[in-house]
Amino acid sequence: MKLKNHKNSFRDLNLFEKMLVITASTLLVVLSITLVIGIFFFGIVGFFRLFGVEYTSPYSILGFVLFFFVFGLVLDLFANVLIKLSSQYISDKFKLFITRLLIDCTFNWLAFHTIDELMKSITIPLTIEIVTILLLFFIEVAFDDKEKNKK
Repeated sequence: MKLKNHKNSFRDLNLFEKMLVITASTLLVVLSITLVIGIFFFGIVGFFRLFGVEYTSPYSILGFVLFFFVFGLVLDLFANVLIKLSSQYISDKFKLFITRLLIDCTFNWLAFHTIDELMKSITIPLTIEIVTILLLFFIEVAFDDKEKNKK
């Protein structure tokens, strides 16, 4: 259905309106990313403080979180491909869950441990690394299942 005499298209907007739309869209994306990283940052700070992880400053944790996001995103792509490939050959839900747990936790731990070893300003014991990765996995599974049930 075509509407007459309405400015619906981006190309029909004048320069000021285009700049306003682009600025608002960019601001929305930046605020969304900042909110996600902020929630993750304060969750990690609280978790680390609870378990006595040593770090030199809050900026070192911020760097850790940012590097973990970037490196984890790259490794997550490989993990998701492996999970998709392996899910084609596994029909049992329990075996599929265990396979997903092993692949996802291995790749996330690899990212987490690598960033921990590269950054000298933060020291995370191995047991805390494993507990953190398992916690992140179960949070991810909980949110994934809720999204699938809504569809």
